[in-house]
Amino acid sequence: MKRLVLLFAVIVAVMPLVSARAQDDHAALKAKAASGDAAAQVKLGMTYALGVPRDSREAMKWFKMAAEQGYADGQYKLGGMYDAGIRPPDPAEAAKWYTLAAKQGYKDAQYRLAVLYDQGRGVSRDYAEAAKWYEKAAEQGRPEAQYRLGEMYEKGQGPQQSYTDAMKWYLMAAQQGRPEAQYKVGYLYERGLGVQKSKTAAIAWYQKSSQQGFPDAQDALKALEEE
Repeated sequence: MKRLVLLFAVIVAVMPLVSARAQDDHAALKAKAASGDAAAQVKLGMTYALGVPRDSREAMKWFKMAAEQGYADGQYKLGGMYDAGIRPPDPAEAAKWYTLAAKQGYKDAQYRLAVLYDQGRGVSRDYAEAAKWYEKAAEQGRPEAQYRLGEMYEKGQGPQQSYTDAMKWYLMAAQQGRPEAQYKVGYLYERGLGVQKSKTAAIAWYQKSSQQGFPDAQDALKALEEE
């Protein structure tokens, strides 16, 4: 009991020191951001975007300062706020800032920009343009982009239909553990589309997907095992 009392006393004594340190750190970050440091501006913006309570307006103010300096992370974060961080969203403004970051090679902005073109949000729907940006993000390892690009090649939605290219991108996403991509790799192996038909390989990929709870893979695996 004495130990618990002592521990509580220590915690109570330390809490004001921790709070003061946090305030000092925030003040230092704000001063650095105010001096024009773009990375600090983004970091400060994130404290407001993720804070409790959340302050979207203050977050966007600092993101915009960084974005207007040409800082890709700031452009992406500002686009993200317009896309999903405010109500109602402003996808056209999101597309503007995502484009600026995407053109600097920022893979997450490339992916989000592709999604806007894919869905026709804030821009006219354009599958070819979506595929272009998905591919740029996919080449940098973004698994969601790899999977969607695989779908587009499988369906001929944007790029010319190609099971070989569909398999290429599905496999990349599957190797990063995406269950929906693992299912698609299994599906193409089962039917011999874009790859030599292989029941063994199909089962192996269905199992990987099924182990992550993907229902289509569980159904496909059950059907193959019952043959």
